[in-house]
Amino acid sequence: MATAPSHTIEIRVRFGETDPYGVAYFAAILDYFKRGMDEFLRSRGLSPDLAYRNRKRNFGFPVVATRCRYRAPVRFDDLLTLRTRVVRVERNGATFGFSLFRTESGKDILAAEGAVSCRSIDATWKSTPLPPELKAILTGS
Repeated sequence: MATAPSHTIEIRVRFGETDPYGVAYFAAILDYFKRGMDEFLRSRGLSPDLAYRNRKRNFGFPVVATRCRYRAPVRFDDLLTLRTRVVRVERNGATFGFSLFRTESGKDILAAEGAVSCRSIDATWKSTPLPPELKAILTGS
């Protein structure tokens, strides 16, 4: 069995993403996950715009569910490592998994982990099978 595709990026915590105590606000972590999805798609040769809303094909790939477990705080100016991977590909959608780390004293600390699920839809927002080219990108085949 082939290993599911994955992609890793670095993210610096910006001031505007933090609360008054300098800790990244919970919604910023979900934004990091979305950024990870975008860069995963780019790394596989697909523009995120074409993946999420392909007007020529009357296709969309909206987020329908998110899950995040916050394990350790990340603070302003921390340099984070985000690993994005495909967890599951189904007939009408896919789920991405995320592991977010910060480095402290030379050790990687798991700061957050989670998942984002997307569904394939047509122009009327009805569920439709994944286009074959998107399925191939997501499965690595």
